[in-house]
Amino acid sequence: MARAKRTDRAVARRRYRATFADPLAESDLASDEAAPIADDGAPAPSRRAIANAGPRPSTQAVAAPPARPSIAAAFRSSFRPLDLRGDIRALPQLVTHWSFLVPVILSGLAVALIPLVGLNALTSAFFQYFSFTAPLGTSFLAGFFAPRASYLVGILAALASVGFQFLAYNAGPFGGLFLDFKDAAGNPMTEAAAKALVLNQALTVGVPSAALFAAAAAWYRRFLNRANPNRSRPRPGTTTSRRPDGKIAKKNERRPMLARRR
Repeated sequence: MARAKRTDRAVARRRYRATFADPLAESDLASDEAAPIADDGAPAPSRRAIANAGPRPSTQAVAAPPARPSIAAAFRSSFRPLDLRGDIRALPQLVTHWSFLVPVILSGLAVALIPLVGLNALTSAFFQYFSFTAPLGTSFLAGFFAPRASYLVGILAALASVGFQFLAYNAGPFGGLFLDFKDAAGNPMTEAAAKALVLNQALTVGVPSAALFAAAAAWYRRFLNRANPNRSRPRPGTTTSRRPDGKIAKKNERRPMLARRR
């Protein structure tokens, strides 16, 4: 009488090999040996087949990058209506922001360098861009980086420049800057008259032009952001990859060589 074939050793060998290749639970091994039957009569896929099929696609839809608008649309959308009440309420936060403090420091430094160091090409250019009658460099920095109310930040920075000049002019000679000033008739002006003329132009011309130039700088920043909305988005190769379980893997994360796969 033929004896039944013993399969205990074969099952034990399969389980031993499975612990090194792809360890699964005991229920998974049992499901491999006897897969359930689906309603249509075909055997349902086992857990091992599902695991080897690869990670499931993420349920979160990847947001498509926004389309780049036309130049005309970006030009029109870069304009912002004036909110004077809101800008005045935000004034305490604006005067403590670095977009206001840095231009004011540069303006004071430009005024102080001429009497301390002397009048030369570098100090003269620095003084003309960040102070004098029209501080364009101060207005550009204040308007381009201001969080809001760029025109107001430009006005305050220009007024600070006027205050620095008033203090420096009354402290004594200003490095010989006003020696070559002449009036409309071509006659040489006194130093006091030249200082008064510069302060008058800084108030009547420099402050309004600083407001306009700062507002233009803020508009230019918004135009750049709207004309190229994908400029600030990270590139696909530099983004952190998301694992199938939804967690974000750490950068340069490596598993040990002998670690088991999960």
